[in-house]
Amino acid sequence: MADFDDSLLNTSENLAGVDWDHLETGGIPAEGKHRVTITKVGGELKNFKNYTGPQAVLQMTIQDGEDKGKMIFDRINLPHASEAQGNQNRRVLIASRLGLIQTGSKDTAKINWKLLEGMKAVVTVIHKKGTGDNAGKVYANLSFDGYENIDAAMVTSPGPGGAAGPETYADI
Repeated sequence: MADFDDSLLNTSENLAGVDWDHLETGGIPAEGKHRVTITKVGGELKNFKNYTGPQAVLQMTIQDGEDKGKMIFDRINLPHASEAQGNQNRRVLIASRLGLIQTGSKDTAKINWKLLEGMKAVVTVIHKKGTGDNAGKVYANLSFDGYENIDAAMVTSPGPGGAAGPETYADI
């Protein structure tokens, strides 16, 4: 049996360099396109300036490249009578690109966002700087049109330092 020395367990930790904002996500992924798996979708109520409304909160895990294993989160505003038209436009664009609704449909469509769990997609990450109390912080957001069906997507994987790497095409 090994000799254990429990005195080794009493340590000090310098926390000055810890990035608490990104500790659980693995850090900020590079800007550009990333192959992801949507690992979790949950519903949440959000207090907006003029109303409280539902959102689908998506957790995605990057599947390859230098950012493999890092997580990305996105919030998709769900239907509400007081929402801006841009919210519906983004939601419908995402739902159609990921196959939840038929592109071009004029019918009322039932959408179950939970069906996205386990789906693979390509997302486009952009960096945005915080404002106000969050000035100086950098956030990884998804662009307005930042979702693509992985089967139809052309992927430019970020290379070292976020530079675009070689292009690959899903259909060749």
